[in-house]
Amino acid sequence: MRSFAREQCWKLTRLFPARFNSGSGLQYIAALLILGCTIAASITGYITYQSIRSLIIKNLEQNALLEVQNRGNNIDRWIATRKAEIEILANTPSIRSMKWLVAEPYLQSEVNRLQEFEHLALIEPDGSYFTTKVGKALANVSDRIHFQKAMAGEVYVSDPTISRTLKQQIIPISAPVRSNKRIRNYTTIQKPIGVMSGAIAINRLAEVVKKLEYGAGTYAFVLNSQGVPIVHPDEKLIGNIDKTAPSFLDSKDANLVNVVREMVYQKTGISLTQINNAKVYVAYVPLEQAEWSIALVIPQNNLEKELYPLNLLAAVATGLLVVATIAAIMALKLLAKDGIRDRTEALLNRVTSRIRASLNLDRILQTTVEELGTILDLDRTIFGWYDPRQDTLEFCWEYYRQGLSPRLGVFCAESGPCGDLAARLHRGESVTLIKATGLDGELFEESAHLQLKNSHYAAVPVLTQTNRLGYLFACTKRQFATPDEMEVLQAVTDSLAIAISQSQLQTKNQEQLKLLEEVLAKLRTTEEHLMQSQRTTIVGKLTAGIAKEINNQINFIYGNLIHVNDYLKDLFNIIRIYAEKYPELVPEIEAEKEKIDLDFVSEDLPQIINSLKIGSEDIRKKILALQKFSIPDESQKIHVNIHEGIDAILVLFTPRLGNKVSIVKEYNNIPLLLCYPGQINQVFASIISNAIDAVNTIDNSEPIIMIKTDVMEYPEGRFIAVSIANNGPSIPADIQQRIFDPFFTTKSLNQFTGLGLSISNKIITEVHGGRVLVESPFELPFQSQTAGGVDFVVELPIV
Repeated sequence: MRSFAREQCWKLTRLFPARFNSGSGLQYIAALLILGCTIAASITGYITYQSIRSLIIKNLEQNALLEVQNRGNNIDRWIATRKAEIEILANTPSIRSMKWLVAEPYLQSEVNRLQEFEHLALIEPDGSYFTTKVGKALANVSDRIHFQKAMAGEVYVSDPTISRTLKQQIIPISAPVRSNKRIRNYTTIQKPIGVMSGAIAINRLAEVVKKLEYGAGTYAFVLNSQGVPIVHPDEKLIGNIDKTAPSFLDSKDANLVNVVREMVYQKTGISLTQINNAKVYVAYVPLEQAEWSIALVIPQNNLEKELYPLNLLAAVATGLLVVATIAAIMALKLLAKDGIRDRTEALLNRVTSRIRASLNLDRILQTTVEELGTILDLDRTIFGWYDPRQDTLEFCWEYYRQGLSPRLGVFCAESGPCGDLAARLHRGESVTLIKATGLDGELFEESAHLQLKNSHYAAVPVLTQTNRLGYLFACTKRQFATPDEMEVLQAVTDSLAIAISQSQLQTKNQEQLKLLEEVLAKLRTTEEHLMQSQRTTIVGKLTAGIAKEINNQINFIYGNLIHVNDYLKDLFNIIRIYAEKYPELVPEIEAEKEKIDLDFVSEDLPQIINSLKIGSEDIRKKILALQKFSIPDESQKIHVNIHEGIDAILVLFTPRLGNKVSIVKEYNNIPLLLCYPGQINQVFASIISNAIDAVNTIDNSEPIIMIKTDVMEYPEGRFIAVSIANNGPSIPADIQQRIFDPFFTTKSLNQFTGLGLSISNKIITEVHGGRVLVESPFELPFQSQTAGGVDFVVELPIV
């Protein structure tokens, strides 16, 4: 806004010389005199108003502070009277006797007479006490500060506390009870033999404080020595010894803290501040009879209402001065206004049409500087981009008169503060632009610099939609920048800004089209991945169903093999008994026995049955592992044994492991994990599958995969940690940074399973609230360690 105002003012002042050369000089002088007198009167009136207003406000502040001091003195006198009453009671003979039967009637009469105390109490040196309300109290007040102060010989007004007998908030006032003894005709005041105490209801003090006001909307409050309110209109903020409340010193309102700090330091004053988003005056004074300070909060309008007549007068005067100023400025504008000539209009239309006929930025800018220089008969026309960070101008397109040399390149101001070049150009100051050094540090000669002299050039800013700031320079040896010329420049600049924006928009559209093509290519790849993942899901479901059917048949075969084995044992046993009883066989039986080799069959057939049992059991285990791995997840998480899931995965990977890959398991005692078991099994299967691929890609004499489980303790809770490490090749650092990116893989699409580390990471982090850590290179605790190694650690929270 300021730069715009400066530019308009500069444009206005640049019109004066041209008008003075015409026959209208006296009209300009008259308008300028009116404007100058108006501005002088405005400044004088403003200074006078501020002086009078300051004096009135200072007087009002003193009156308000005096009112608070007078009311504070009244409260002090009220407290002093209560202290004197307690001290007088402490020195009466009945109280000095420290006998409740003697003191009670007297104290009861004093409570009725004084009417200010809730009850009076006589306290023994050990803290036990009697009150006019309940007699012998069951509580003890030896820890109360008012008791301790009185036993130290001081008449003391305590901060509010909750009475241990009345169970209400009171202000205790205590005085020492002494015993006088005559020693050698002198009176020696010995250590107090007890304490006389009176309890004033906090409501009584609140009533006294509420009488302090300064018009509507005002309120008073009392703070103790720690800045805690003990009397306040908002009861939620009030605290006492037994019920602590936040100190105003700890408030987030910095203005309130500043006022409270002055009150805690027992200072007197009044200040204008902002509390709870409202402008208020706060007058504060300390109390002499207690370690308290009292403050009165007065709305700003209440105190300054006497300024209304002055403000009204100032508003009227300001309005008249504004009208006069506007009238003078309008007169100057009307005198400076002149129509644009037909030749200029035709020229402007021609330049504008040529600019908008093309969307090529180079052609647009070169056409603009050439046409503008020719039409306005300029020595040089330049367009350049301004860099606010370096405070430099990069001239990219120019027109110059024959005989002059070009001035393209990066230029900066020869002198002046850094960052002030744009402001100097707006003001039309004389500026020397020096060419920046070359790539080899070579300094250019002075002839390569550009001299911009006041009244001989104009620099019009061009702001594009990308907020990149350009400048159109018009330079000539003659006096330049008449109203007509500036109007032409401004119109061309406006059209140029539109053309540049259109060109940049076309470039942006081309970039977006290219980006769209890249996105479409990624979408095609993503679609292929999703189709592969969907096929994997369907195969998993079919596998689970087929595994169930095969398991039923295997269970049938395995169960019948047991019976077959028993039947064969029985048959062979009968044959053996028959052979023992009838050793001499008939020739036909003997021949058949020799033909089938009965002895061999009796030995080999049990072994065949046993082999069938072992094979069936192995198939049964693999089918059970496949069922456990392929079981669909329930709608809610369930508790599962992590070890069982990992063992099932290893059983399924037995063909890939073969006899070459060694599996080392270090299972520790871990609790059951609340999770979606199907998803967790898929994550571990993906990591173990990658580990098998890794150890098989190098010539490793002893490929090893180590699986370790343990319970980890962290500040945020307990976690089950599953480490799956291998001694295969390490993962490069650049791949580690992208390893969890969606659809990132080092495998071909044919080997892509659909469940990469990106999805595994989301299952662990987003679904189960865990984390996946990768360490590579990683050393296994074995002699066969090769260079490299990878360790994937999956940490899952224990719920």
